Amino acid sequence: MSKPFTPPSLPPNAALAGIPDAHMRVLQDGDFAAWSALRDAVIAALPDPDFYVREDDEQAFFAAHASPHGETLGVFVGGQLVAYAMVGFPDAAAPDNLGRVIGLAPALHGAVAHVSSCMVLPAWRGHRLQRTLLDIRLMLAQMQGRHLCMAMVSLHNHLSCHNLLRQGLHIAWTGMIDGLQRHVALIDLRHGLHFDMGDELLLRSDDYAALCEAGRAGYAGIGEVRERDAVLLRYVRHLHHERSPW
Repeated sequence: MSKPFTPPSLPPNAALAGIPDAHMRVLQDGDFAAWSALRDAVIAALPDPDFYVREDDEQAFFAAHASPHGETLGVFVGGQLVAYAMVGFPDAAAPDNLGRVIGLAPALHGAVAHVSSCMVLPAWRGHRLQRTLLDIRLMLAQMQGRHLCMAMVSLHNHLSCHNLLRQGLHIAWTGMIDGLQRHVALIDLRHGLHFDMGDELLLRSDDYAALCEAGRAGYAGIGEVRERDAVLLRYVRHLHHERSPW
């Protein structure tokens, strides 16, 4: 069984039609202060500091997501930046290329796009901005010939993980990145995911050792089950084939 993905074809601002006075554009150097202030507000309100660990050099991080290395999209309402989302196009040889991190064949590293940071001010949540910005970033990656899109997410950030899985990504790997326990979620825009629904595991979202082992054993996380006192992640056996990247 496979899970194909077709990127959206609507112009970005069409997705904001339900928000009066909203528009989207690529952020430029002059937007850095507003971008940083939005991050201040969102990060200060996080229920767990592990959800997002701030970069040591924000100027460098911002610059790394500007053309030709990537794009940073901003959503404005009445002139105020209320949301942003970043997509990166890492060099194939870059040590932080997530394809390298999770063990993809070197020939595939140039096909990797990073679905990076995305934040929405609390007052503007509930307008599907996270989903819209994810779809547009996948579209941008495909336009750049980057069909292997990857995102890092904290094991504790169940909402972000839920959003990624709902949009067709799957947990391809779990391990340590820069000293932090992280999932890497992946979507192959060219070939989709092929899996065996008859071979399933339900794992606690906080069982780091079991999640790492599931990835090593060839399972992919495709969904979740919420219980009263725990979130369980649903893993199925990933079927490898000649076009499969991992």
